Amino acid sequence: MTSTSAAHLTCLCGNISVPGALLESSKLPIQLKICHCNFCRHVTGSLGMAFPPLRASPSPETLAKLTGYKESEKSTLYFCPKCGCYGFISTYQKNWFCTAGIIEQSTSSKADAVSWPNNIIKVSCHDFILDTIDGGMTPFLLNLNGRTIPTWPAAVDKSPDAKYDLAHEDILSLPQKSLKDLALPGENDYLPAKCQCGGVTLLIKRGNYTSNSPIEFSTRSLPSDPTKHLTYICACRSCRLSTGASLTPWTLVPPSSVFNGNFAAPSPSNSSLPRDFSNNENLKPVTFGHGTSDPESNPGLSMKHNWSSPDTCRSFCGVCGATVSYWCAKRPLELDLATGLFRAEEGSLARNWLEWDWGRCSFEEECVDKEMLEAWRGCAEVMKAG
Repeated sequence: MTSTSAAHLTCLCGNISVPGALLESSKLPIQLKICHCNFCRHVTGSLGMAFPPLRASPSPETLAKLTGYKESEKSTLYFCPKCGCYGFISTYQKNWFCTAGIIEQSTSSKADAVSWPNNIIKVSCHDFILDTIDGGMTPFLLNLNGRTIPTWPAAVDKSPDAKYDLAHEDILSLPQKSLKDLALPGENDYLPAKCQCGGVTLLIKRGNYTSNSPIEFSTRSLPSDPTKHLTYICACRSCRLSTGASLTPWTLVPPSSVFNGNFAAPSPSNSSLPRDFSNNENLKPVTFGHGTSDPESNPGLSMKHNWSSPDTCRSFCGVCGATVSYWCAKRPLELDLATGLFRAEEGSLARNWLEWDWGRCSFEEECVDKEMLEAWRGCAEVMKAG
């Protein structure tokens, strides 16, 4: 096992820079639960998060560089205002945690040729599974290298005699149950996507990749079902250090199919948005990429933008820090949207709207959690069965 003193906690822009010695665990990998709750998904754009405990609070100098978002009296999270990375969370009990995705090998330990493990975390259990409605990513993470992973419908019961009480067969049945009696989206229907605070609310037009569609898209990103958008996982360092998650789910959508949900909201008294906006003349497309330099772009949205390179723009919520999108000039007609923000009736995987490319992962060589990556690569059978 590798000492956590060889680790470093950081974000994409480097605003977070904390030695691994702050981690409570002295060794890697760290045994941790994966949280699938609504809050974690909507505040990161990911589909599951792990939080290693810290020995103490990050320094005042570190916290002064970050933005705090107080979700409730129980907890406050801290994200980088430059790159949007979700870095730390504190509880009302004054316990501190970091996100597992910000942990990586320090430059000095690399120079000293210190051995580095294949995994930052070792999954110990799953909780808040029922928040996902459809089971989320849990079905392919139930058995890892011979370990049967305990599963909880809500918070983990920490009493000494507690046994996990959400049977694996019940989890595997959730996808089908979630789709039962739900009508498929119509041509003029929109999938809502919203961050935790609601400052970024988007409307994503149902897929229309037919031959007579005006949408321009590369063939590599075309789904087999023309009414759905293609979804995949990325394990690259940049995505990891932007979200705090080792595996980031992205959905490829034409920018012209993404609209400003805050601008289109019917009225303050009606918080629910209808799926059909065919007769709504107030729909305004969201601006991504170079157009975001216009201060008048995207009225009502609390989006901030990090140009991680001259041609790459990552957007996030400036209030709660949720990852929103990835745009690059090399493929300006393809936008990556953070799948964890989607609010589909059928659950977190939005199967009626998305075509999941099960097992597809970009930049596998950069993944810091190989155990979960291998489970994802071999997930097609169990996930398609749902």
